[in-house]
Amino acid sequence: MAEIMPHHPFPGLYTDDLVTEDHAARIFAERHTGKLLYCHSSGTWHEWTGAAWVPNRVGLAFQWARKICRELGGGQKPGARVTAGKTSSAAGVERFCKSDSAFAVTADVWDCDPWLLGTPGGTVDLRSGILRRADPGDRITKLTAVAPSRTTSCPCWLAFLDQATRSDVGLIRFLQQWCGYSLTGSTREHALVFVYGPGGNGKSVFINVLMGILAEYAKVAAMDTFTASKGDKHPTDMAMLRGARLVTASETEEDRAWAEARIKQLTGGDPVTARFMRQDFFTFVPSFKLTIVGNHQPMLRNVDDAARRRFSMVPFVHKPKAPDKDLEEKLRNEWPAILRWMIEGCLDWQIHGLVRPKSVIAATETYFAEQDLMGQWLNEECDVRLDDPNMWYRTTDLFAAWTSYARTAGDVPGTLKSFGPAMRRHGLLPHRSNTARGFKGVRLKYQPETNGDG
Repeated sequence: MAEIMPHHPFPGLYTDDLVTEDHAARIFAERHTGKLLYCHSSGTWHEWTGAAWVPNRVGLAFQWARKICRELGGGQKPGARVTAGKTSSAAGVERFCKSDSAFAVTADVWDCDPWLLGTPGGTVDLRSGILRRADPGDRITKLTAVAPSRTTSCPCWLAFLDQATRSDVGLIRFLQQWCGYSLTGSTREHALVFVYGPGGNGKSVFINVLMGILAEYAKVAAMDTFTASKGDKHPTDMAMLRGARLVTASETEEDRAWAEARIKQLTGGDPVTARFMRQDFFTFVPSFKLTIVGNHQPMLRNVDDAARRRFSMVPFVHKPKAPDKDLEEKLRNEWPAILRWMIEGCLDWQIHGLVRPKSVIAATETYFAEQDLMGQWLNEECDVRLDDPNMWYRTTDLFAAWTSYARTAGDVPGTLKSFGPAMRRHGLLPHRSNTARGFKGVRLKYQPETNGDG
């Protein structure tokens, strides 16, 4: 009578086969290719859930490797069964698989397409607004909290915006465009939005809805990340922002100033070097839109063209007489429709760009005027006549007067070296005579005219 061989799920495996980690790893690949990826940049396995590649932190790959080792050990000689059942065997199989081309990736493959948005119901192509089935080849790792509905029926949300903006249709459109732009990984606007106003006017509700809907695409940063301080910021402050599409910060304090170089870097599409605690440095290009909410507007020391291009001040100044304490919960029920509303805003932005309404333009210009201390000094302390070819004043005397004015205002005057470029930004051109250097078209109001040639 012929010997009956025990059944085994893997063809070609017989009772006398040697159990090896390499063999088990090949079986692991046959079973699980397309289900798992190992990111060497983060040291994390990612599992395909049908909607996204989600980090798996519960040892799923090890569990699957151990299961294969147990199956391979069944029916083997006693020594082989003992070896296959050891923890080290399963760990060895997992190590093999981490380097297998079927599983090995690096962080630069994740979320590469700035126009794709992962949702629980599929992937939205933001170029068209169409929701389609999720594709593992897109390498999406993040999801919004909800899938978009088919319509933009969100009456509570629209009523909230109408009240918060005092029925400013242009401002509502701008906010819709900004929300839609924030769904993307594009930073081509090189802009930030500052939503300001007294407490109780809807600023927090607005930002909480955005953060709630964007979920894994959104990050909250400390305000210190964007304001000036004496010491350098730790690189982990930046590391946590990699891959985000919306970053918010709030609770601005009085008499704080923007970290202007950092703001320009983060909104200008420049690479940022950062690292997580006790890990190596890495470089990434920010993909997030910065939305800051506060009662107090940080100081801006350099009101230059770069700042004017970046800042949009959004006034939320209307406080409702009877605040609805349940408003955020009511709005949560509208999240799918609000997401569709945001997608419509994204499409509008792609066609027309950010359309800043009169209220935003006026608020932004007022902010710049208040922050332009040198402009105030020129207006109050100087006689400026740009069309007078004979008027000029010595640089040293102008700088001394400016230094006194700035310090009295509690600001830092800068150096004589930085004074020249600042004057030129205000339209004043340098002048050089046989005896001194100065600036054309300006003089101090309270000094004798004989300082210059005129």
